Amino acid sequence: MVQSLSYKLLISIFLLFFSTSLFAQTGRYWSNSFNTDASLLSGAVVGGGSGIASIFYNPSQIADIDYKTFSISANIFSTYIFRYDDALGGGDSYSDWDFKVQPRFVAFLLRPRNWDKTSIELASFTRDNISSEIRSRTAQQLDIIKSLPGIEEYIGDFYYRMEYEDYWIGIGMAKKYSDKFSFGVSAFHSYAVINYDYNLETKAYNIEKGAAIDIEDFYIANFANVQNIKGYTSRFLLKIGFKYTLNDLHLGLNITTPTMAYAGTSKVYREVSVQNVNNVDDQPLPNMLATEQQEELETRFKEPFSVAFGATYFRKKSSLYFTVEYFAPIKRYNLITDMPPEAFVTNNIIGFKTENWLNYKAQHRNVTNVAVGMRGNVNQNIELIGGFRTDFTYTPYTGGGDNKFPSEITTFSLNQYHFTGGAQFKIFKTDIIAGLQYSLSRGKNLKQVANFSNPVEFSPEDRIVLQGRRDHSMGIRENTLSLFLGFTYNIGQSSE
Repeated sequence: MVQSLSYKLLISIFLLFFSTSLFAQTGRYWSNSFNTDASLLSGAVVGGGSGIASIFYNPSQIADIDYKTFSISANIFSTYIFRYDDALGGGDSYSDWDFKVQPRFVAFLLRPRNWDKTSIELASFTRDNISSEIRSRTAQQLDIIKSLPGIEEYIGDFYYRMEYEDYWIGIGMAKKYSDKFSFGVSAFHSYAVINYDYNLETKAYNIEKGAAIDIEDFYIANFANVQNIKGYTSRFLLKIGFKYTLNDLHLGLNITTPTMAYAGTSKVYREVSVQNVNNVDDQPLPNMLATEQQEELETRFKEPFSVAFGATYFRKKSSLYFTVEYFAPIKRYNLITDMPPEAFVTNNIIGFKTENWLNYKAQHRNVTNVAVGMRGNVNQNIELIGGFRTDFTYTPYTGGGDNKFPSEITTFSLNQYHFTGGAQFKIFKTDIIAGLQYSLSRGKNLKQVANFSNPVEFSPEDRIVLQGRRDHSMGIRENTLSLFLGFTYNIGQSSE
């Protein structure tokens, strides 16, 4: 009776934590950290040592755990510091600091009595997440409207928000066919959601000796480019894992299928407007409006085929880990597909294309990441763990997305590097993981998001209105520090 209630409680907690999430950066495949010993090894565990995270890294290793296990891994805190240099012109910098506290990974492993050398695992976690926001305003006085005498007040506003989460829930099964060979399969359901805003607005209005002029003489020129997306994609994928043991050397192979989307829609709004702007000859241009909003647009976020190879060398008091994973490219495809009716467009003075205006495209370049790790015993109850991994972007940042056709979702994605270190403590039947992860990204000579310094009224060659010409002076710096804490309760293991 007590055992039955214990299982019900564990399953209830498992379901409760289904909606857990982590804080990372989309545009990369290896940003995930699950706060288990596999995380402190930087994920270099395809060849062995993945523990309760086997369902993700290599499902064949589920068979290595021959007792019931329940794991909750919590991220005590993550601190994210982003710095954008000269992103909007004028040499100014924008800093974004964020702090988050939340749980991350929940798993429950079963060892059926009637299934020889077979283990089953259930797990829920968030595979990828980004939560980023930039809000900036530039104000200056200059003579930008040549048809008006004197100087004008010029204001440039930029707002960017990206919230993306990819929730996974899965089941895995593995069997140990011999002391040397194991095979496993895991199946996952992925639910990816996005909330995206990209708003760029500029205006210039006349002033007189620093004070507002009479309303009869008030003149204002405006430009606005507004994009908003709110949507989701539901999909399935499989992982197939193999493990082979040669004495102290363990070799692993993990194959991940491309995602198979079966549902997904988005509500998309986009608008561009121009008012009271003159051409290069100081002749007034007609006011312009291009606007469209659609609901239930087909949305498909894709993940590629990948194959990972790993090797782990186990010694008496220490172990060495190595993993390399190749991610195949994804050809350019419709992330969001527009449908009739088309956008309302009048006086397209900028000259951009507006057919299928709400189509959003995406593509992934091929990526190969490498991870190394090591662990050593201090005594029978304490192990020190550390690692390093690359995390190269499959969609590098190439500039703001307001003038691109077809449209693209802008992400400030750069190559990243992760350093991990910590310890595992064994207390009775419980393994406790505690450690730190430091991650860094650096980018320079990047194309500006916008340029609010030295703006021109209208430039048909660059398709810009009330802005300056964008150059490659932008820099991005990202630093992240995370504290990991994980608990694994080994239900069927002896406490001796």
